[in-house]
Amino acid sequence: MILDAALADLQGKGSSETGVERVLAAVIDQGVYVPVHDNGSLYLLLRTEGGAPTLPACVSEACCAEHLPDAAGSVYCDALRLMDIARQTEAEHLLLFASDGSSVALPVASLFQAMAQRGLQGNGQRLKLTWSTHPLAVALRDAAARRLREFPNIHCVWVSQARWLDTGIENLMVHMAVDDELPSQASQQFMQTLLEEEVTMGEGDPAISALALHQVAHAAEIANVDRRGLDTIRIDHSSGRIEVISQQYDAEGAPEAEQPPRRWWRRS
Repeated sequence: MILDAALADLQGKGSSETGVERVLAAVIDQGVYVPVHDNGSLYLLLRTEGGAPTLPACVSEACCAEHLPDAAGSVYCDALRLMDIARQTEAEHLLLFASDGSSVALPVASLFQAMAQRGLQGNGQRLKLTWSTHPLAVALRDAAARRLREFPNIHCVWVSQARWLDTGIENLMVHMAVDDELPSQASQQFMQTLLEEEVTMGEGDPAISALALHQVAHAAEIANVDRRGLDTIRIDHSSGRIEVISQQYDAEGAPEAEQPPRRWWRRS
């Protein structure tokens, strides 16, 4: 299990920065299980010695049953749901239990920052996604159009400039609509293919973040991304047809500056 391995690595490294980042990434990709009472309310809100509220979470249902036996059960929380629970409870720390019973407390603020870098936003969070003319963004768009047919579990890709308004963090974002179970192996292989075989990053280029959104579980988030006017690459896997939407094509197609922009579809 990815999160179990990341927690074990963190324990071995003594809470190193790299170890913490790996755990946070695993939480975002894999999700966690939060213990609950019979009525569905949170099982327990632990508190640190300093009195700060702490939200317990486990790597699996079996982990919760074994190490928090007084809980009636547990519910799976993806990253967005976990963020909203943390906000509602005003938890300052997330107490993660591994399968072996060991645990580590991480600041919720660090989780929020990691989610910002991955392009996730929950209630009250502000992430601005905009169309980018950066050469690297254009290269990612064109590479996605060339290689998308090889990945039947990915149905749409969006490329954007992302700016987290609360922190000022900026990077390029690649969102993907997928139908395989999260964490999506298809999205990971897709990005690896683009970055190793298609796109060369130069010195000074912005960082690239990628986020897989499940077509059913994250339908609302997908709709939100899709209406932003970003570079969009869609595929109909049954026919193999790819459609690329970009404001770049609007600009190229407008004969006069004063005319309203037109959305052009480029097919391959």
